[in-house]
Amino acid sequence: MKKTILIFLTIWTSSFVFCQSANYEDPIEPDFLLEIYGKDTLVDYVLENREKFRFQFMLTEIEEVDSTLVLGKTHNYAVPEWYFYPASVVKLPTAILTLEKLKEKDFPVESFLVIRGDFECGNMSFVEDSYEKNMTIKGMMRELIIVSNNMYYNSLYHFLTPKYLNEQLQAKGIRNTHIYKDFSGCEMPLNMKTHGYFLVDRKKSIALKEDQSEFPLSEFAAHYSYDSTKLLGSKHEYRRNIVNGPFDFNYNLEYPISDIHGTSMRLFFPQFFKEDERWNIREEDRDLLIETMKSMPRDLNEKKYSDKKKYPDNLYKYLIHGDDNSKYNSVVTYSKLGLSYGFVTETAYVHDPSTNRRYVLTVSMYVNENDTVNDGKYEYEELAKPFLARFGQLILER
Repeated sequence: MKKTILIFLTIWTSSFVFCQSANYEDPIEPDFLLEIYGKDTLVDYVLENREKFRFQFMLTEIEEVDSTLVLGKTHNYAVPEWYFYPASVVKLPTAILTLEKLKEKDFPVESFLVIRGDFECGNMSFVEDSYEKNMTIKGMMRELIIVSNNMYYNSLYHFLTPKYLNEQLQAKGIRNTHIYKDFSGCEMPLNMKTHGYFLVDRKKSIALKEDQSEFPLSEFAAHYSYDSTKLLGSKHEYRRNIVNGPFDFNYNLEYPISDIHGTSMRLFFPQFFKEDERWNIREEDRDLLIETMKSMPRDLNEKKYSDKKKYPDNLYKYLIHGDDNSKYNSVVTYSKLGLSYGFVTETAYVHDPSTNRRYVLTVSMYVNENDTVNDGKYEYEELAKPFLARFGQLILER
């Protein structure tokens, strides 16, 4: 069986330059997965059916030399031809660029954001919420990351605008990502429109006003080309009915493994990048975001998140902690997870204080046994969660 796995991995792996500014190149070898194979039946099952599960990942090892963290090997098992819907993982660059924009405008994270309802489109609750709750951007960002709050993502998407969001990613070297939609359910052309807003710093009694904007549809279209490989499933849900034929992911969110991994690496280890490729955020804001990525629902200190059945500690932490194995309780993961349409994507910085092992891992897989897209029936809990937990654990045990 190991010979079969070796042949399969050799077919699907390719060379990868992780960080040109660090002049770093790691030829990819299949030996890495061979070290893991044979130690867990569920992990073996996914590896043996890698194409079915569209399982891909990137792993960067972080080593400590003379009390200094240095860049170790990067193992690239990403398959760019396998489209995946990134879902809530796009909230991570949205949070980062929100911090960049706050620094540019010289406003603190304790500022308040009020979204103006300039037009009707989809679920407008995030507009109403911004008026009623008086939530600081710090509070919005924490719920955005910890419990994946969609309303706050919508608010920050309109605060940034798709033009700013995507141009800033491009400028930092995140070049294959396209984030041109919020999660309010608007039709695609209307996702190019963003509401105006008020940004208020009550401490200084100052406010910033921005009017509504619209990104040209022609510029949006220029970033895409139709691809038949983005038609997935034998059936899909359409207007509450299951219909024959694939679901079309063309002209949707695109955030490939290499870009997600690069986003995390720039956040956790900016020293490995040229200055113009780093996130331009205040150090205290960077610390806040990293601490938030470590946090669990109970850390929000709100009554509704104290329900451990509805909001368990590993609600959105599949890597390492997805199987509740107490052996790994001391392992810390700083992570962001996305779940939608059967796609499971997570990016995480993992540190085991007991062994001082560290790595950054970005993974994506697809769990949709009935091959029907958008019916809400996916194997997140029974397959993806325990698999990713054990996969992350086996990397620590190497």
